[in-house]
Amino acid sequence: MIPGKNTCYSGWKVEYHGYLASGAIGNQAASTYACVDIKPEYIIGGVDRHFGKLLLEFLPNAVNLVTTEEKRLLLNDPDVLVNRLNRLESIVSVLNSTVQQQSITIQKQEKTIKQLQDYVSTTQSIGTTFIRWGRKQCPINSTELVYSGFAGGGHYSDPGSPAEYVCLPPDPNYVKTSGSDYGRMFGGEFDSNFFASNSDSQDVPCALCRTLRASSVIMIPGKNTCYSGWKEEYHGYLASGYHAENVASAFVCVDIQPEYIMGGVDTHYGKLFYEVLSKCGSLKCPPYINNYPLTCVVCSK
Repeated sequence: MIPGKNTCYSGWKVEYHGYLASGAIGNQAASTYACVDIKPEYIIGGVDRHFGKLLLEFLPNAVNLVTTEEKRLLLNDPDVLVNRLNRLESIVSVLNSTVQQQSITIQKQEKTIKQLQDYVSTTQSIGTTFIRWGRKQCPINSTELVYSGFAGGGHYSDPGSPAEYVCLPPDPNYVKTSGSDYGRMFGGEFDSNFFASNSDSQDVPCALCRTLRASSVIMIPGKNTCYSGWKEEYHGYLASGYHAENVASAFVCVDIQPEYIMGGVDTHYGKLFYEVLSKCGSLKCPPYINNYPLTCVVCSK
């Protein structure tokens, strides 16, 4: 789901489009962003106001099958003619067998070619997506950039704002020009110098990436390398919102070498990114260490 767009990027198919929805910012409960169809329907009888959840062979060579007759052929010798005929019949039989074997081999090769074609077609369509937080481009390892955009989400102090971080595209589509000021979208900022020496107040970029040779992508908190059999897309530090704020947040993986949005050094306090420390107690120490910042890695397979 691409927030801020009503058309898909090149190579993607529209399933439906509409308007981005969330809960109201003043509510105590957190919400999420959802895409409501451009032509919504309603449940019959549901006009009353109840305020629930708002919204992929070897062939034998026929060598010496026919040999030159070394003895002299006597045309009036019946035995010679019979022997020659028998030899010709034998040669024909061998050739027929060879043709049959070749036919079977061709059928097997055609089947193999079809399987390879199906495999190539399938692998070209396999793929899954992930967001690279803090970077404008995708890793250079069989990934394609869907778009490079801006990190965003609900305001850090609005208790009813959605919890998740979103990667907003650089070319939004608007249809209507006004609406009720209940759901809000803000830009994302680093609120400390932890992620880089000058990261405080910098606006956070993001890249929506599609890996071409995998069907699964996972983010592993507390690790900066992938487990055996998985390929690293990128690694960095785990980030979230501030634990003392009223609004819920989510865990995301910020790249180990973050970039910034040009001109985004001013402090606006929208959707904020903070480092995440491990806390001993119900979290077992060891192996975890109290108050150490957690790393993270995004892996594909």
